[in-house]
Amino acid sequence: MYTTLFGFTLSTIVGLLIVCLFAILFSKQSNIGKRLPGPSWIPMVGNGRELKSDPDVRISLRRLQKKYGDIYKLYLGPSPTIIVCGYEAIREIFIKRGVEFSDRPAVILGAIILNGGKGITAVSGDTWKNQRKFILMTLRNFGFGKSIIEDKIHSEVKFFLSEIENLKQKPFQMMAPIQTSVGNVISHLVFGGHFSHEDPRFKTLMDGFNSFLQFVTVRSPVLFWPILRFIPGDFFGIKNITRKIQVVKDFVNELIEEHMKKFDDGNIVDFVDAFISEMKKEDDREKKTIFSRDYLAAIIMDLFIAGTETTSTTITWASFYLATRPDIQSRIFEEIKEHVGTERLPSMQDKQSLVYTEAFIMEVLRISSIIILSIAHAPVTDVCIRGYKIPKGTRMLPDIHSVLSDPNIWGDPENFRPERFVSEEGKLLKPDEFIPFFTGRRNCLGESLAQMELLLFISALVQRFELVPQKDAKLEIKDVDGIFGGTHAPKPFYIRAIPRHDDA
Repeated sequence: MYTTLFGFTLSTIVGLLIVCLFAILFSKQSNIGKRLPGPSWIPMVGNGRELKSDPDVRISLRRLQKKYGDIYKLYLGPSPTIIVCGYEAIREIFIKRGVEFSDRPAVILGAIILNGGKGITAVSGDTWKNQRKFILMTLRNFGFGKSIIEDKIHSEVKFFLSEIENLKQKPFQMMAPIQTSVGNVISHLVFGGHFSHEDPRFKTLMDGFNSFLQFVTVRSPVLFWPILRFIPGDFFGIKNITRKIQVVKDFVNELIEEHMKKFDDGNIVDFVDAFISEMKKEDDREKKTIFSRDYLAAIIMDLFIAGTETTSTTITWASFYLATRPDIQSRIFEEIKEHVGTERLPSMQDKQSLVYTEAFIMEVLRISSIIILSIAHAPVTDVCIRGYKIPKGTRMLPDIHSVLSDPNIWGDPENFRPERFVSEEGKLLKPDEFIPFFTGRRNCLGESLAQMELLLFISALVQRFELVPQKDAKLEIKDVDGIFGGTHAPKPFYIRAIPRHDDA
């Protein structure tokens, strides 16, 4: 039986004392960015209240930018986090001086939970460069960013459309079927195969990633105070999410083990095979590299997170805007019918003709701000930016939403208007400020694949079905916006898909 004091167990009191000591030590040692503007902060609490004062974190961020400027600091833990807002500041720091700001902070708890701090997301320096080079080169060999992968995407599009057809116009939530289909595109590249939509292991994989991304939010204290995870109990939910991710890791390791047993160096058919081939050469290398089983598992986790969640979330948002704006949906369908017809699936060769469809997708990406704050960056050495001294390793969060919602760029950013991306001559416009996948040296690795998937899935969906709200139910943005985790996802909502047989 534990001794208690004021209702707290002795172990809890000891845990809190450790946290207090940790905070005091860091607050005395951390003089990072003292010249930077920012709100006053409370020891132990930091500036967490600044991001929790509004249900919508975007409102909090815009208020802070208006008050403190495009570069300001927040204490989201024992040391400052620098928020970088606006296109000019992001361009100056992460494009013009991208080499200087291409590291990751030393501790990213989310990455530690997900993949032990390995993989492509959390690492820096030569390890990151070597991983990125190998990943891109290998995935391109299997069709990544090329027309070869289009056949794989079309295969998943057909499964997806069939699943929607089988619903027989019943109300459904878009996220579940689209996430499985998009996840299977990554599976083709990584594992060389397709999982059944009913496979319980694959459902567990997707559920684990969903739970992880809802956990990884800028409002979560434990992400910025990693020591909080050692407090007894599970007040912050970290033990629960760790258990879920462990199940995912076990599944990934099972798949790696299956590949290793069947490995044939003369028959490299997917990313895992290519990585194992390099692992086999490791014993001959004088210097050890990234080619270990731990790194392989970590990279797979990163590829599924990056290649599945943003795309499936974007398509879910797209289904909302299609269902609630029938005039826009009708215009997209007419464009598809004119340039593609209804006898075959749209392809990447149709991309140049589907200008309004592309503009619609771009507007979904812009207004939804799927990634509100990019993954944390850090300077590789002590730097000075706009007169502010920023020591090496300082956590910096690029505010992508500040760019995609800037009225000085878009005029009426609150309005959903695909026409903003179409010129008077009917050509597609892509302003430099359109950065939903971020920009610079550490922009999204899967951007080219995501763009292919978005066009092929969305155009095929509109070609085959008319999306409408659930009968006798109003569907408005205030009802679905939003879940602010690792991505900005809509709250669950129902739509119906009406086959376009009469329109063919």
